[in-house]
Amino acid sequence: KWFKNGQEETERVVSTDVIQNGDWTYQVLVMLETTPQRGDAYTCQVEHVSLQHPVTQHWEVQADGARSKMLTGVGGFVLGLIFLALGLFLYMRKKVSGWDAG
Repeated sequence: KWFKNGQEETERVVSTDVIQNGDWTYQVLVMLETTPQRGDAYTCQVEHVSLQHPVTQHWEVQADGARSKMLTGVGGFVLGLIFLALGLFLYMRKKVSGWDAG
């Protein structure tokens, strides 16, 4: 079962036929076709006779603030790599030309 913001979704749920794994086990793939919006929360719930209780997985759409922090971190990392590469290039160029400051 799929839930969006606590309400069960049935309209946009798509599932495959039973798929044979080849080791005497089987699976069914069940997907929710949706475009996540900021503030939405999704829950996937799996029920099976072998389980004492349903297994649930909860996911919330990241806020823009968290996303911008991640992008800032990635940008800083890339910028650091660029400066590291530039520094190594200049160091190697000076070393090859035989120039020694010390």
